[in-house]
Amino acid sequence: MSFATGSYIFTTRTTGLTIATGIAYTAGRLTLRAGLPVFVQNTSLLAGSGAGMMPSGGGSGGNVGSGGMGGMMGGGSGTGMAHYRAAAGDPTVQVGWRLVDRAGTGVTLNAAAKIPVTDTTAYGTGEWDLGGTLSLTHRPPGQLFFGLDVAYWHLGDLAQLDFLDPILGTATVGRLFPTTWAGSVFVTGGTAALRGYQPPVSVGVGVTHLGRRNLLWGVTAAIGLTETAPQFSIGASWRVGL
Repeated sequence: MSFATGSYIFTTRTTGLTIATGIAYTAGRLTLRAGLPVFVQNTSLLAGSGAGMMPSGGGSGGNVGSGGMGGMMGGGSGTGMAHYRAAAGDPTVQVGWRLVDRAGTGVTLNAAAKIPVTDTTAYGTGEWDLGGTLSLTHRPPGQLFFGLDVAYWHLGDLAQLDFLDPILGTATVGRLFPTTWAGSVFVTGGTAALRGYQPPVSVGVGVTHLGRRNLLWGVTAAIGLTETAPQFSIGASWRVGL
């Protein structure tokens, strides 16, 4: 569950809540995942994609596609909403294979797809998104640990907006504490998905706790540094073993 707010490339602020529910099955080195998000937003200026929420402009996608020329005042005609509206997003499926699994080091390769069952009226794009992710985790002797995730996404285009295919990455440095707690700092960035705009870059902190019966939960908070990232976001996640 994540809350984010920002003006992005528009003059109208978008504030939204995303609740993503998923299930995963692991057998040896293989992991299968499926998830379904639900969005609650006060505008239709953002669309859900495999690479995250994208400032698509709603009905003003043509302005976004021209690099903002033509004006983004209020996000364009008919894209602002005076109230919050909830809608289910597109489901995602993922298959992962753990390439390296030894003491202190893990490398996992994932293939993912966003299945287009919604359209732009439900904060979707109506198109397939296909992606791949390479994840590296390393814990040297001691209490520190490091993580690096690099993803490539081929995004389906809107009628008035052609997305670029972004490469996104997250670098994490954390510390384990003598109890079941861990803290981390991270930076997320990559290449632009919107022609003529800055790529999204953000920095944040996180806290994670491992409880009994494989119950894992954590909280993160991040600040956006560029125009295509939310100005502020906070998220909570939890995982329960079945």
